[in-house]
Amino acid sequence: MCHNINLNTVDTYRKVDMYNKLLKLKKEGKIKYLGFSFQGTPDILREVVKEHKWDFAQLQINYLDWDVIKGKEQYEIVQNENIPVIVMEPLRGGGLVDLSKKALDKLNEAIPNETPASYGLRWAASRKNVITVLSGMSNLAQVKENIETFTDYKPLSEKKEILGTELSKIIQSQGEINCTACKYCLEVCPRKINIPAIFQLHNSYKQNNNKSVYSLYYNTLAESEKADKCIDCGLCSKNCPQNLNIPDLLKKIDKEIKELS
Repeated sequence: MCHNINLNTVDTYRKVDMYNKLLKLKKEGKIKYLGFSFQGTPDILREVVKEHKWDFAQLQINYLDWDVIKGKEQYEIVQNENIPVIVMEPLRGGGLVDLSKKALDKLNEAIPNETPASYGLRWAASRKNVITVLSGMSNLAQVKENIETFTDYKPLSEKKEILGTELSKIIQSQGEINCTACKYCLEVCPRKINIPAIFQLHNSYKQNNNKSVYSLYYNTLAESEKADKCIDCGLCSKNCPQNLNIPDLLKKIDKEIKELS
């Protein structure tokens, strides 16, 4: 695997000719499948999948990041090239296990007796181009739950799959910044800053205080989409149903990110 291809590593992986070095090992029978893991922007992903013939791609797929960091777009880019997908972060580092009461009530109402972990894993596995789902397990109970989830496994129905979108909206609306990801701000932002994604990443950071994950996920955004590109025009705030002072929040987040770097 060409590990962790992103904006900061893509040129290095090309410079050292990593693909062809691994391809040589494949031809020698020392490895069977040659792929890559990716945490970057869709534009870089398009370049990577066109450059070489890949046996698989490892992508960050879960019902929250499907929209927030363009997981759906990345999945479709790979699918269009007929590259099988290995899912990483199906539960977002455990973030989709400890749901808020509102989100948990929604899940229990729609699918009684379904745990947040089993739903998140099944949601990720239900993508047609997915060949396997990676799950970090830290105790025996989690191992057993994962085995039960995928024993006699059946993909989610369309109705149950849509529940992921509803849970995502609840999660995004309950952080420090009350953003519901309606995207009305994106309709008027002249710089096309990815405001909902930035706010969601900030909220996750405030909930788990994981600095490295915050910085890593933030850097998966295109440079043009980041908080420091705000020109303080205020059009986003006028279009925000939650009456958020979006330019001020973006300045705060930009400062926060730079202090963590």
